Amino acid sequence: MKKLLILNGSFCEQPLIETAKSLGFYVVTTGNMPELCGHKFADKYVNADYSDKDAILQIVKSEKIDHIVSCANDFGALTAAYVAEKMGWEGHDTFANAKTLHHKELFKKFCYENEIPSPHSTSFNNEQQAIEFAKNQDFPIIVKPNDLTGGKGISRADNPSQAETAVENAFAISRDKVVVIEPFIEGTQHTFVGFLINKKVYCCTGCNCYSVVNPYLIQSETFPADDFDHDKIILTEIEERIAQKLNLADGIFALQYLKKNGQIYVIETMRRPFGNQFLTLCSLTTGFNWEKAQILAQTGQNPTLQISTPKMKYCGHHGIMARRNGTLVSYSIDNDFEKHLFNKIVMKNPGDEITNYLNERIAYLYYQYDNIDEMNRDAKVFNDKIKIELV
Repeated sequence: MKKLLILNGSFCEQPLIETAKSLGFYVVTTGNMPELCGHKFADKYVNADYSDKDAILQIVKSEKIDHIVSCANDFGALTAAYVAEKMGWEGHDTFANAKTLHHKELFKKFCYENEIPSPHSTSFNNEQQAIEFAKNQDFPIIVKPNDLTGGKGISRADNPSQAETAVENAFAISRDKVVVIEPFIEGTQHTFVGFLINKKVYCCTGCNCYSVVNPYLIQSETFPADDFDHDKIILTEIEERIAQKLNLADGIFALQYLKKNGQIYVIETMRRPFGNQFLTLCSLTTGFNWEKAQILAQTGQNPTLQISTPKMKYCGHHGIMARRNGTLVSYSIDNDFEKHLFNKIVMKNPGDEITNYLNERIAYLYYQYDNIDEMNRDAKVFNDKIKIELV
């Protein structure tokens, strides 16, 4: 059996782990949190920080690993590319390209140089210079750490005082101590995800993104995205142009974008699986097995799988989030929302502590609708349909 190392083993990676097992791989997982539920589905777990590229490379050598697959995190994508390059494995981007796509500073520079519509940002590795620059911009602005995901360290500033605080916070949390500053665009947020084969988008889908509790962390997604049939033509061209320019490997390629007055602005990109079992929704809405295809691609095999009739037309995900920290007593879901659910993943039980409500989810809900307008209307008020009791 070929040995496959999957970086991390949270519920986000569980479908990847199970799919890899079904393909006949001996699956090894890693990460520095052995309590995560996905590890129990693997054949072996090795405790290590998956963002430590050289530590993972040593595990690959000592465990005689044959292939590596990224987890649902940018650091995982970078580590997988680094290790694959060192081992001479196919199925991954070069490490330089992985950094270009997953570090905000490099990606925004690439967008600017290649005329990809994106808010023009300025990067800094000197905190005082960043503060002086930020305080003298036209407000509002947004400040982001260069190398983090999930909305960590991102903040909007509407005046010089807030700008100084935003820069200080971003520098404090950034691992590489680089921040990017750009104009704040007030628009709707969406995700476009394509699967590249030979630098062409073989299959694609997209969703609307709603960030209610934390404005920089997506809480709900609805498939398909607004104006998807129109916008996918533009976004497919952008992805294929990037793929040609960087000679990208087969696999997942996502663009997060804002829309304002009909104009698309690309803000982030990812070459990895997503959290929240996002790929399961992609598979349901396209009839294409995204987890299987990604494993085939990153193990150097042909990912050209048949596209069948989609099982769902309108569906999505919602993370239950509290409005403050505390001890969870209970939560309940209104019947008019409950009837649309087809899956629930519980993350917090009664008695569990919520210590960072802006990032922690109590449960993940997966839903299906027959009417797209009803789904998108409900998505804006899902939080009102869930009652949470804390002490």
